Amino acid sequence: MDWSVLLVIVPVVVLFLYGIERFSEEVRHAAGERFWTLLQNATRTPLRGAVAGAGVSAITQSSTATTVIAVGLVNAGAISFLGSIGLVIGANIGTTITAQLVAFKLTAFAPLFVVGGFLLSLIRGRYRVFGKPIFYFGLVFFCLNMISAEIAPLQGDPEIIALLSMAENVLIGIAIGFVITNIFQSSSVTAGLVVVMAQSGLLTPAEAIPIILGANIGTTTTGLVVAIRMNAAAKRTAAAQFLFNLLGVLLVLPLLGPFSALIETLGGTSAQQVANAHLIFNLSASLVFLAAIRPFGRIVMKIVPERDPEVVFVTRHLTVPLPEDATAATAQMEAEVVHMMEVSEEILEKSLEVGAGRTEACGRIKHLRDYVEYLNHQIIDAVVSMEDRGLSVEDAARISILARTADLVGSMAEQTVGMARRFEQMKEKNMPLSSEALGDLQEMATPCRENLQHLMATFPDMPAEVDEKMRYNDEKLRQLLNWYYKIHIRKVAGRGSSADGIFSEVLFSLERIGAMIRELRKTAVSMRTAATPLTIPDIITPPGNGAAEDPL
Repeated sequence: MDWSVLLVIVPVVVLFLYGIERFSEEVRHAAGERFWTLLQNATRTPLRGAVAGAGVSAITQSSTATTVIAVGLVNAGAISFLGSIGLVIGANIGTTITAQLVAFKLTAFAPLFVVGGFLLSLIRGRYRVFGKPIFYFGLVFFCLNMISAEIAPLQGDPEIIALLSMAENVLIGIAIGFVITNIFQSSSVTAGLVVVMAQSGLLTPAEAIPIILGANIGTTTTGLVVAIRMNAAAKRTAAAQFLFNLLGVLLVLPLLGPFSALIETLGGTSAQQVANAHLIFNLSASLVFLAAIRPFGRIVMKIVPERDPEVVFVTRHLTVPLPEDATAATAQMEAEVVHMMEVSEEILEKSLEVGAGRTEACGRIKHLRDYVEYLNHQIIDAVVSMEDRGLSVEDAARISILARTADLVGSMAEQTVGMARRFEQMKEKNMPLSSEALGDLQEMATPCRENLQHLMATFPDMPAEVDEKMRYNDEKLRQLLNWYYKIHIRKVAGRGSSADGIFSEVLFSLERIGAMIRELRKTAVSMRTAATPLTIPDIITPPGNGAAEDPL
């Protein structure tokens, strides 16, 4: 064997990998926000998701990139786990384009793309952004041409023939494809190389097909690794890709003989047969799993259980556009504000869990905080859209109060996240709270929790009896805070530590959370008199007449 050939092939393969990576990045950069919007909108139905996944993978030439993007979107709450399955299934179809282009020798046009992309990147204008993607697209296939030219003389080398003959064993062929794909981190790379080798006579279609099957399994590794530090929904997406590819291979293994015969019957060169096998296998597996996408999703959810419900960044009650009827539109906003409160209540509960030492809840808390912020923006946008309508004084006052209410709920959630962060700091400093301190915090949190539940049960109304109960809880919280402040100060006087300082901040956070809920109560009360014009004397008592009492 002429080892000098490897000195040429290895750098070209490295350049090929670099071209694939840069091409994927440049396409996403050129697409901008439209890229993400496409994926989010496409997941409304599994079929549309599969088409989008195939399209994105065909453009970026990487099913791994598409899967990693899908995992990231699920982790961020932009799409649901079930919505991501279509993207994952379609991603495998898109990567077959590389093999087809190589098999039909369309890579001969690669130099034109390299030169054209380079020139386009030099021209100023709106199309300049497409210059680099076109350049890297050409570079990928130019490298494959170079590899093909270099390995052509090896087709008669006895050592190479003996080495590649091992692929005749189906399991060894699958293992080879799995390993090569994990090394190169791309099934497109493996498929392209296998087609080139078939084109050069180094592999027969029967030897190449198992390698292609192994490549399909190998491409799932990156998604699994990326999802390790993400939430359960993202882990499910990565697991779905792995199971889809693995089960697809297991389903075709008993039929490998008839499958190979079918590919041979379709005709074409050895390279075209390998490319066709790649396409037909992925297309068939995708159709099977799309037909059974619901039960498949349930199987994945059982394999990867989730302690907490999945959070997807969509509104529960607001619709776009809002109803024309102002009363119906206002009702939607009111219901969404209550939804915000429900999410904020979960943040409070999770924050107390962090105080008990379960810091794994921190990721969930931050995710919920971002969701509250998203809902707040959606409500504000809805309020702004209502301003163009001819609203009555009462309706205008109500939606203005709703905007303030949403902002207050957002601020309360932020305070609660801050409290969880302080608990986390205590854990990092190896200064956990004692069981007594945890009990005290739970006691102080109870009035806040009860008042939130009162608000969620009655908002936007505020019956007099509920108002009275919430006032009682406000006073109860004030007395508890005063009592525990005194106890804490005595402890600090006896032995000051950094943990004592952080615990003081926790008490301040609880006080602010209680204050925010009190403001929410007052806002709900003001909804009853939303149509009554306010005057300065209603709010401010002139100097010299004594301090004004809070009428609420």
